[in-house]
Amino acid sequence: MAKISKAVFDTGPFIHLYEIESLNVLKLFKSIFIADEVFNELKKANLHNKISKIKSVKLLQLSPKHKDMSKLLVEKHNIGLAESSSISLTLQEKADVFITDDLDARTAAKNLNLEVHGTVGVILRAFRESVIQKDEAIAKIKELHEKSSLYITKDLVEWTINQIKEYRK
Repeated sequence: MAKISKAVFDTGPFIHLYEIESLNVLKLFKSIFIADEVFNELKKANLHNKISKIKSVKLLQLSPKHKDMSKLLVEKHNIGLAESSSISLTLQEKADVFITDDLDARTAAKNLNLEVHGTVGVILRAFRESVIQKDEAIAKIKELHEKSSLYITKDLVEWTINQIKEYRK
């Protein structure tokens, strides 16, 4: 299995994976970095204890330079502090990928040439890396649409399920 060395997570994907009982897919990542603001949002969602127990998750501080960048991102892209701090942390740590489900944060990160994926992408990758099997991947994509707080279109659900069904190793 090809683990991703360094990823920075925003709050949403943790919540959405928890809602569909799929935190096990976080095995994909050797190191998951989170900013203080994400940790605070996880506290509000009563998930901080559960997420903190995952060995790969590390709370990191932003350097003064990256804190300033985070504030600038909030103003320039009209995104939340957790999202902007996560983008800044991705840059600071030279992480391989930024994981968020926030559309504005995705756009801001892509403008900075960062690789960005969301919860759907994490589940798809977990399937491709054999962390979960085909039937479970399909079920989890359906659950994201039906049971989680993540808004995804029926078209995206159908497209993702087709990707899973057509995938050949």
